[in-house]
Amino acid sequence: MYSLLEKCGPLLSLIDEAKLADLCSRLIQFRTPNPPGNEAEAASFLGHLLSAAGFQVEIFPHSPDRASLVARLRSTGELPALLFSGHLDVGSQTDEEWKYDPFGGQILDGKVWGRGASDMKGGVASIVHAATILAAAHYSLKGDLILALTAGEENGFIGAQDIVDRYDFGPVQALFIAEPSDNDVVIAEKGLLWLEITAHGKAIHMAQMDQGRNAIMMMLPVLNNLLEMEFPFIEHPLLGKFVYSINSIHAGMDVNTLPDRCVVQVDLRTVPGQNHAAIVNEIQDLIYRTAGEVDLPGFQVTSKVLLDAPPLATPPDNPIIKRFFEIVTVVTGKLPQPQAVAAGTDAVAFVPALKVPFLMCGPGNPILVHHVDENVEIEKLVQSTKIYLLGAVEFLS
Repeated sequence: MYSLLEKCGPLLSLIDEAKLADLCSRLIQFRTPNPPGNEAEAASFLGHLLSAAGFQVEIFPHSPDRASLVARLRSTGELPALLFSGHLDVGSQTDEEWKYDPFGGQILDGKVWGRGASDMKGGVASIVHAATILAAAHYSLKGDLILALTAGEENGFIGAQDIVDRYDFGPVQALFIAEPSDNDVVIAEKGLLWLEITAHGKAIHMAQMDQGRNAIMMMLPVLNNLLEMEFPFIEHPLLGKFVYSINSIHAGMDVNTLPDRCVVQVDLRTVPGQNHAAIVNEIQDLIYRTAGEVDLPGFQVTSKVLLDAPPLATPPDNPIIKRFFEIVTVVTGKLPQPQAVAAGTDAVAFVPALKVPFLMCGPGNPILVHHVDENVEIEKLVQSTKIYLLGAVEFLS
């Protein structure tokens, strides 16, 4: 692996710290909190930059102000492509006081500051900087280098899913995502299953309550049964246990009126081996069973899936993972330990469609994600750019 480092010495020398930090700053200045996203301008900016560098660029509009892009650097085609991915949207805007303008992209104290600096415009900047260095050097690649820069990752993975539905990737050997990991390596993520359960009542003034149906009273026995329900799972060595939580309840308008609707949203975080369709069916059966247990005339409760993203895990002994660990060790000076996250990423769209191993490695600090005074260290940006350059050369040449 040190021979790879020596081989790539001329490429690594082309990393421009100031240019990299400036690109990260420029990306932060595109206001892309999701909702609403508004990623189209950032996608256009990066599309022009990558096109000028020699990439074949395709923009995927999702709505007037939302877009993703795919950029491809062609090779001899002897090897499958390598896919790097990052998202252009950031966490929702808050009213909390920031030390610096959250969309100013200030470069101070060895850091770039702003909303999305860690999650994940820093990662996108490192991907793009590494890719343009490879292109400018006319490095001989045997497999295509593909960048997928997406809209809507923070809420539903719309960009990644649209790309999967419309773009012909051809053979791909692996997916590397620049999610914030402090340049550690993440190889597993929990599944997301979001359900909405709705009780349908009939609103009426309390003076005529016998002519109405209280949606909250319908929902209570459903929730009681749900809380007692056991979902089978096998604890995962990295992801741990299956968990779920009732996180949103909306019902009623006035103290003197029976509510006609009670809407509950449930977040279930699954682990490999669990079947989402089976869980949905079990909860639907629970609702049917509850209907037979209660004495509530006009009982009507329905459920629907809001988000269905499967759990994903790449085995730590996968050859690509092992080689990537070696690259990270060479760059950072420490051997990474396999990590996992309880959240979902664009991998939920790409991995099932492309049937590839995946990993996440990015310069952002996970602790700062969606926090006030979010920032990314410039040293980490440089590190991750080195990792991506070495990874591209290792797997594509």
